[in-house]
Amino acid sequence: MKKITILSTLILIASLFNTIHAEIKILSLQLQTRDPLTDQIFTRIEKVETSKMGIVIVDPWNYHWCMTACERVSAMIPRWNLALDAARNSGMTIIWVPSDVVAAYSGYPQRERALGTELLKLPIVKEMPQAKFTPPVGKCMCGPGINCKVNYGHNAMNPALNLDENDLIASTTEEVYSLLRSKDITHVIYMGLHTNMCLYGKPGALKYLWQTGLTCMVARDLNDAFTSYQPEKGFTPDIGTQQVDDDLERAGIPLINVADEWQKAGMWDNNVIFETVRIVPWGKPERPYFFEKSTIVTLTAPWLGKVEIRYTLDGSEPNKTSSLYTGPLTISETTTLRTAAFRSGKLVSIPTDAFFICLPPSPSKPDIIIDDLNYVIDPFAQINEDFSKFFSYPKNGRSYEDLPLRMRGEIYEKGMGFRAPSSVRYKIKPEYNRFVARAGVDENMLDNFYGALIAQYPGIIFRIFIDGRMMAESPVMRISQEPWRFDIKIPEGSRFINLVCMNTGYNNLLNFGNWVDAGFITK
Repeated sequence: MKKITILSTLILIASLFNTIHAEIKILSLQLQTRDPLTDQIFTRIEKVETSKMGIVIVDPWNYHWCMTACERVSAMIPRWNLALDAARNSGMTIIWVPSDVVAAYSGYPQRERALGTELLKLPIVKEMPQAKFTPPVGKCMCGPGINCKVNYGHNAMNPALNLDENDLIASTTEEVYSLLRSKDITHVIYMGLHTNMCLYGKPGALKYLWQTGLTCMVARDLNDAFTSYQPEKGFTPDIGTQQVDDDLERAGIPLINVADEWQKAGMWDNNVIFETVRIVPWGKPERPYFFEKSTIVTLTAPWLGKVEIRYTLDGSEPNKTSSLYTGPLTISETTTLRTAAFRSGKLVSIPTDAFFICLPPSPSKPDIIIDDLNYVIDPFAQINEDFSKFFSYPKNGRSYEDLPLRMRGEIYEKGMGFRAPSSVRYKIKPEYNRFVARAGVDENMLDNFYGALIAQYPGIIFRIFIDGRMMAESPVMRISQEPWRFDIKIPEGSRFINLVCMNTGYNNLLNFGNWVDAGFITK
């Protein structure tokens, strides 16, 4: 009897804790649409209990083939986390829909609970909205320079996102609908990427849940469209996202500003700094943005209102006296840009940074190619044949996987394929004047459905040593980037040159790197 009493007490305490933890509120949401012909804005107030609300997040991946698109996701995550934490505390249900990468969550309780839900037949209550998206879509969102190439290297959601134990992970429209109905949810807020593609049309996305009769809306401040960057016209990805949101409103799909709604309900902490200054194009040291002679960089802070954007170009921390951003920056040399927003001299954003690299001039073709030369076997490998098995010897005229030497869509006839970490040494003859080469990540893996799940992983640094002294080094090279260019003067009396493929901190069996059109220019 005593045990039963104790158990009942514990259950009561747990129930009270959950009631306090999930503070149910009634929100008066301001839903906005607009007339498709006149663009006149209409608003209506929708009162709803937070326990009747669900949030569906579409495709917040850990990687995107476009580096600017990828970094824009990271920039939004602090705002997402703040909004989702407040939503959970008010009793809302959170459903993640990562589509392509849902298999990565096999065995997660959040995914298994979704799989265990009885599937309901989808009702067709109202017609799907036919949104006409108007902003231009580019090859990527980095602008008119060297564009990113398509690959499907994402394999999970962004690790900085807060995934709660009570959240759910779904994959299909039927799963999302069934989970919402099982919790008696009537109102759904959509967040995520890319609004005009994934958030709108992927399985479980907006247009399919709309037809079931649920009241669906999009969080204007928590979505990002895939559009383009046209600095010569002043067109940025932020403007593109705003236009896509307006297009949705013209189709009759309501949008809300989550931060405003949460603030009205006392669910938003205005003292927390969560917004970032956005940069386009947006490279990072681990994935640099390359340009030929110059590039135009734009800084924006779309949700911070009237602020001063300050920046530095020497890698130092920006402060209230740093250079004031007044318009797009022309960068013509390798630069580390750091930026932050200030209001009345007070920091109001999370500092952000970007890395831009000016490519060296294209080298001449060699007079003597390394394909025709014999490299010097490492001393340890020379001891006996068994010891040589510990070395990844390069392939001559082929990739390490014995496939064509392929980088950024081009096939090279001359060169050598490596797997990092590895290197080869060549004897330097007196008549050798310069060493020239191109080097980059081999991209044959893209033949398997655009490198699905793996293309983000290869990362190689190429180095050249002469008689033990490093003469040149590439930045971190990623798949489909423009090959790095080497043109090295050989000092008089030099004996050996060593070509190295380095990993970027950990051994990855997918680090296939190519030295192509490599060799010596004679005196």
